[in-house]
Amino acid sequence: MRKIIFILALMFFGVGVWFLLKKSARTSLAPTQDENQVSSQPAKTNLVIAPSNSHAPKPTNTVETIAATNMVLDAITATNLEQWKSAVKGLRQLGGFKLTQEWAMETPGRKTGIPIILNLGGKTVQYSAVLISVSAENGSGDVREIQMQTPNMTIDETRELGLKLCNMLQVDPKGFLAWCDKVGNHWMDQPLFGDGDGHHYSFHLLQTFNNEKPWSINFMITPNP
Repeated sequence: MRKIIFILALMFFGVGVWFLLKKSARTSLAPTQDENQVSSQPAKTNLVIAPSNSHAPKPTNTVETIAATNMVLDAITATNLEQWKSAVKGLRQLGGFKLTQEWAMETPGRKTGIPIILNLGGKTVQYSAVLISVSAENGSGDVREIQMQTPNMTIDETRELGLKLCNMLQVDPKGFLAWCDKVGNHWMDQPLFGDGDGHHYSFHLLQTFNNEKPWSINFMITPNP
């Protein structure tokens, strides 16, 4: 009888231990309230996505890109074609003749030019060119003629730049000022004006056929006449 009671007690003890172990395992595997909150939220990472360049604007032949790719050139001292080709990235060959080759560039719209320096006799003029034409000798590349046209200008802008050119070239500005006073902003059927040293440097006025900004200055350099 005692043996049977001992066996039953041992069985009840085993069942009790099994029940306690099972309950403990469930408790340890069950997520806490904080864990439930975390698991219900989407995971956050520190991933950084680099912006795609697939929709980036492609470079265009605008005034801004032309100006950005051109170095400021001293037109007086640049007497070889290679100097002009290196500084003016938009310069393209148009053709040539037996003795010369012709290169040119023109900014779109002809409203904003690329910066050019004219430095002569210790006097410097900041010039802006919407059109540059270079004529150079075949073989040596020595420049024979340069022409540079400014953007369209009002008579006041024309007078200001023209006076600087007269001062640099050491020519009497009276004739130029008289012309400015006569024509003003009225370009229709008006005479044009030109002046220079008669040898290497000169400038003359062009009509732009624009009522608001009717004038443009063309500066010419002939280092090897």
